[in-house]
Amino acid sequence: MNGKKIVLLSTILFLLAGFYYFYEVRYQGQQKEEAASSRKVLKIKDDEIDRVCIMKSKDTLVLEKRDETWFLVQPVRARADTWAVGHIINTLADGTWEREVSPLPKNLADFGLADPDIEVTLSGKGLSGPCKVVIGAENPTGNMRYVRVGAEERVLLVYARFKDALDKTPDDLRDKHILRFEEDQVFNIVWRADGKTFAAERKENKWVLIEPAGEKISESQIKSLLWRLGDLKFKKIYEKPEHPLSYYGLNKPYGRIKLMDQEKEVILDLSLGIRKKPTVCYYTKVEGRNPVYELSYDPVKDLPEPEEGKEKKQAKK
Repeated sequence: MNGKKIVLLSTILFLLAGFYYFYEVRYQGQQKEEAASSRKVLKIKDDEIDRVCIMKSKDTLVLEKRDETWFLVQPVRARADTWAVGHIINTLADGTWEREVSPLPKNLADFGLADPDIEVTLSGKGLSGPCKVVIGAENPTGNMRYVRVGAEERVLLVYARFKDALDKTPDDLRDKHILRFEEDQVFNIVWRADGKTFAAERKENKWVLIEPAGEKISESQIKSLLWRLGDLKFKKIYEKPEHPLSYYGLNKPYGRIKLMDQEKEVILDLSLGIRKKPTVCYYTKVEGRNPVYELSYDPVKDLPEPEEGKEKKQAKK
C-alpha cells in the first residue's frame, strides 16, 4: 500500500470518527438532555427554591432556607436534615413525567386531584410566584401517580417514587444531631463513667490524659470521643418531658461528659441516663436545655478508658 492510500484511508477514518463523536455521542446526548428537560414536572432549578410547604390531609409541614441552611418552621421549629431536604428539592426540580392526559379532564376527582393526597407549594426569590403541585390517586397499575402543576390544562403521570419523596413527617426531616460545637474550640474534656472521672487536655495540638494520674489513654481514643459527640443523634426527642428526670435516670446520671474551651469555660455539659424497666432505654440531656433525648444505644460503653480497665471488664464477661 503506497503512502497516498494510507493518507486517504487515515483521512476517511478521521472523518468517520469525527462524525461518530459529533452525531452519535455529542448530538444524541444533547437530544436526550433536551428531551429529559422538556419532560420535567416543574421548570425550576433547585437553587431557586427558598420555601417548601407540604400539605397533607392531617397536617402541614413548612421548610425554609436561611443562609443556605434549611429549617423546619411548622409544625415544629428546628434545623432540618440537609440530606433529607435535598432529596425533596432534587425530586421537585429534576422529577420527570412519563405520560400526560390532555386536555384537562372535566372530572378531576376521577384522578384524585379534587381532594389530593399531597399539595406542595414552592416559593423563592428565583421564582416569579408561588408554584403549586398537587398529587392525586394511583393509576390502575399502581406504579404511578396523577399530578397537576398549578393551573396547567393537563394531568401528568409520574412514578410513585415522586410522591414517596414528598410524603414525609417532621421527624423524617428533622436534623437529629444533638450537639453542635467547633472541635478546634475544645481544649478540655472531663468525662465520668463507672464512678470514675477522667480529664484530658489539648496541649500543642495533642490530647493528653491529666486525670487520674498514672493512667494512660491514647490520643486517638480522645479524638474518637469528640467525633462521636459531634455525630450523636437522638432516636426520639421529648421537647417537654412529661416525667421527672428520675424517670429517665438523669437525676443521678451514670455517665457525664463536659467540654470546655481554653479558659475552661463550659461549652456543653451532657448527662447520660438509663431506665432499665420495663425495657432498657438510654437518655441524654444537655445542661441548660429543656429537651430529653432518647438514644438508640449506650454511649457510656464508648467512653475512653485505660486499656487495663477494658481488660478487667472483658475478664468479668
